[in-house]
Amino acid sequence: MRTALLRITVTTLLAGATALGAGTLPASAATGTVVTDSGQGVAIRSGNATNFASVGTQPNGSVEIDCQLYGEPVTGKFGRSLVWDHVPGKGFITDAYVNTGSTGLIAPLCASNPRADAAISWYAARNGSTAYQGYCEMAAENSYGKTAIWASAKADWNDAVARGVAHPGNLNPPKGALVFWDLAAPYGHVGVANGDGTFWATSVGGAIGTRTLPYFNSYLGWAYPNF
Repeated sequence: MRTALLRITVTTLLAGATALGAGTLPASAATGTVVTDSGQGVAIRSGNATNFASVGTQPNGSVEIDCQLYGEPVTGKFGRSLVWDHVPGKGFITDAYVNTGSTGLIAPLCASNPRADAAISWYAARNGSTAYQGYCEMAAENSYGKTAIWASAKADWNDAVARGVAHPGNLNPPKGALVFWDLAAPYGHVGVANGDGTFWATSVGGAIGTRTLPYFNSYLGWAYPNF
């Protein structure tokens, strides 16, 4: 039985389906059981966050999962979870209402990440902007549609370390992961990974820009956003 606390287990599985792809389930696909107190099921969304459009409802009961990915944290029947399950031919449902027997990933990583794509597009639309100079954490949160979560990038990083989900020194963050540096003590610095060894952040040549990791000195590592 699942526990309520999320303990993220990072997987190296890279195969997966596209965000809304249909077709035959791969041998590595999984199943779970949707459980809601209302009995009415859980919303199916076009992406891995609650701000994506609802495209239907997955009723209580058995559900097929062809791939999974990390997204917006949701607190539900099985506690707080950053995991989102892709239902083949339909869309994404939060794992917070799915009993899979695990609080981590049980299926391959999805090949696409709609929420990460939106965050990267937010930065790209502001390329060259100086509006967020000195507010790197705000920029990272705003790119994900959030604000005022952490007082600084270093506080954000320390949270990931405390939860045991940080990846110190790793220069291969997946798309959408937050990348951190120990700069401007005690505040730190943060950006968003493109998934190809590059990142977006503020203070790149004095403005929002993209470069190859590590670029700045004192690189700390990466973690999935906890917001």
